[in-house]
Amino acid sequence: MGEAMIDEEPELEPGAAAASRGYDPERRDVAAHIEWQKQGAWVVIWGPYSRRFWAFARWPVPPGGAVVSAADPGELYAEMRDVERKHRFLRWRYGRGRS
Repeated sequence: MGEAMIDEEPELEPGAAAASRGYDPERRDVAAHIEWQKQGAWVVIWGPYSRRFWAFARWPVPPGGAVVSAADPGELYAEMRDVERKHRFLRWRYGRGRS
């Protein structure tokens, strides 16, 4: 009798399997850079499953917090600025115009 054929998975280049699962070190680095630029006011992550950037506000906001997401960094910055205006981030950050 002949030998049974076993389906083998094709060999992938190093890192290709991780990339196919959504792991993307470049986008993680971008998220870390955005968080650094925002000086601790936001936690920013890359979501490998959603393939989106996520930002979580770290200053006092109403219950439920403020979370934004976007597919690209430019869109994320725009969403973050909108939340900062809506929740008076600059007043909190610099203590101006307190009511």
